[in-house]
This record gives sequence, C-alpha cells and structure tokens, in this order.
Amino acid sequence: MDIERELDPHIAYCGRDCSGCDVYQATAFDDDQLRQNYADKVKLHWKIEIDPAGVNCHGCRDNRPKTGFCATCEVRACTIERGLENCATCEDYGCEKLQRDHAAMINVGKAVDGVAWASVNLEQIRRDKGLA
Repeated sequence: MDIERELDPHIAYCGRDCSGCDVYQATAFDDDQLRQNYADKVKLHWKIEIDPAGVNCHGCRDNRPKTGFCATCEVRACTIERGLENCATCEDYGCEKLQRDHAAMINVGKAVDGVAWASVNLEQIRRDKGLA
C-alpha cells in the first residue's frame, strides 16, 4: 500500500509535508507495524531505543504531543509564537533557524538536487501568495 498517496498534504510550519513522515503515517493509520518500523529505524541509525507505543504525531500544526525532532523544533515554536500559518509569510523568511532546519533535512536525504523539500514547499506558498 502506498500510504503517502492516501493522505492529504499537511504542510508543517517549516514547509515539510507531514504526510510523508513515518510517524504521521503510523498515527494516521493507527498502524503498529509502522510504529515498530520507525522505532527500528531510529535504533539502527541513531542507536536510540524508543517505545513504539509512543510513536504518535498528528502533524506539526496539531497541538497534541510530538515524537522525535518535532517535539523540540525551534522553527515550530517560533512560528506559533508569531501566530503564522507557516514560515512562508514571515517577515524574517529564510532566517537562521529555518536554514538550520532545512540543512538538517538535506543531511538526512529529504531533498532534491541539494534543496530541502520543505524549502520547495515554502517557495511555492510564497509564489502563490505573491511574496516571491
């Protein structure tokens, strides 16, 4: 089953599409095997053991608890504090926080041609709103 195609896009504050996230998918489909797969991946790549039962996230813009990086994301906190839908409309668009976040995405392969997918999403939003 191609889960990503069955979920509507959920653009996070940073521009990332949560519907492509393993944790978001596991939660959306209440799928314990996907939770276990994520826990196994974290252990393999980062040598951190997590309880698969705690692998839950309803997306960045949802107020319920987050898992992993998103639980402490400074871009998320900043955007919430500023009352924005996402970083695309921020007067400080392209700030150091956002650049660090997107660089981390590039480092873990969430990019195309060296550009974070999240950056591509935000640039599209900026074009759509006449900001770019």
